[in-house]
Amino acid sequence: MAVVLRRGPARRVQLLRWDLQTDCFQKGQWLKGRVYERYCDLSPSGRYLVYWAGNHKAPYYHWTAVSRPPYLTALSLWPTHGGYGGGLFVSEKRLLLSFLSKRVAKEKNLPDGFEIEQWMGEYGGAYGHITENRLLRDGWHHEQIGLFRSSKDREVVAGPVRENSFSILGSDLEFSDAGERPGQLEYRKVRKGKILNPFDPIDIWRKKRGRHLLEMRMPGLHEVGGPAYPTEYRLICAETGGVIWDFVRTDWADWDANGDLLYAQAGCIFRVHSAKLDSKEPNKLIDLTDAEFEPIEAPSEFQRW
Repeated sequence: MAVVLRRGPARRVQLLRWDLQTDCFQKGQWLKGRVYERYCDLSPSGRYLVYWAGNHKAPYYHWTAVSRPPYLTALSLWPTHGGYGGGLFVSEKRLLLSFLSKRVAKEKNLPDGFEIEQWMGEYGGAYGHITENRLLRDGWHHEQIGLFRSSKDREVVAGPVRENSFSILGSDLEFSDAGERPGQLEYRKVRKGKILNPFDPIDIWRKKRGRHLLEMRMPGLHEVGGPAYPTEYRLICAETGGVIWDFVRTDWADWDANGDLLYAQAGCIFRVHSAKLDSKEPNKLIDLTDAEFEPIEAPSEFQRW
């Protein structure tokens, strides 16, 4: 089982449940806000979803919650008040949450035997703390670490922020400290499609399946008029290193347990049978481009643990 977070317009997102054996999709609840997909995780059985969301409105503004797909109604909820959120399942009943104290965890309505612990790993990185650990857990290998470059002296610097040039997330403006007077900020309008915080070298992850490698490439962060994490995928021959299929801009891709290749692109989800990888014959499973917001209430059995 998998879940799909279908986003659009920007502040609307719908959760869907995806049965990987039958490729049937169960359309679920919508949220007027944003679910930060890179900080979400499914329990091993697929019964529970931990997600980080926000709507910039009282009383929570941003929160981490556990729900039962395909619904987002919180079984337990932790306000995050900015910073990082989200979580990572260690097992079906053991969950690591970002920025959570043990005192807060004990106050929540949790079933017997369900353990909540604070995430003790590192923060930061191009993809963000929990995200990178989930990729490693799921079989991805970090082939090349993306690094930012300073716009002033072009020296390579590590970390998620450039030293002398900054982007305004979600806008088409950037500014630097290159003004005529010390401390003066210089604003520049940039073209659509430009990546405001490019990597050099780019960030690369790979996941092997048989004689094929799936490569995930991220050239930087914050594309003007596009995603915060622009991502490209390639299918590579593991023996020769040659590119078999360049998907270019793709929202997501991964291997199914049976060896099929799954990917999401331009609002649609595709499956490529393992025997047809070299011939590049995808099968479109669902088209979500025309989905529109509708208020959906979770059934009573999905409102409790």
